[in-house]
Amino acid sequence: MNIKDLKRQHVEITKSSNYILDNVDKATVEKNVHEIVKSINTVSGKLKIHLLSEDKYLYPHLLESENPKLNLFGKNYYEEMNKFSPIYEKYKSNYNTASKIKDNLQKFNVDTEQVFKLLMDRINREEKELYPLLD
Repeated sequence: MNIKDLKRQHVEITKSSNYILDNVDKATVEKNVHEIVKSINTVSGKLKIHLLSEDKYLYPHLLESENPKLNLFGKNYYEEMNKFSPIYEKYKSNYNTASKIKDNLQKFNVDTEQVFKLLMDRINREEKELYPLLD
């Protein structure tokens, strides 16, 4: 299975996610709120494409695999993303404009740390645990 596109998508998602995480403190958010909103929307779009790619190509490959380890990865990762997707969607709808962030700055900071920790942990596990099995 060719996972080059999935890896490229991880790099793009990580870059925008890191920008958001690097600018979470109050002073930086107020100064860069429009760029943060742009990055949230960028991550949202790239994540949507990435998840569609996984649903169409990766998970069927894993779930149909005769390799029990790959099969288990497929089941576990699919279930995990089904739990994460609504969390991210709620985050995105709560903070997809500058005014929503400014009106809830403290909650934005907490939610951002939590949501992006989940996302980055997932990407790191895919890169370290799953993708080496598929190369």
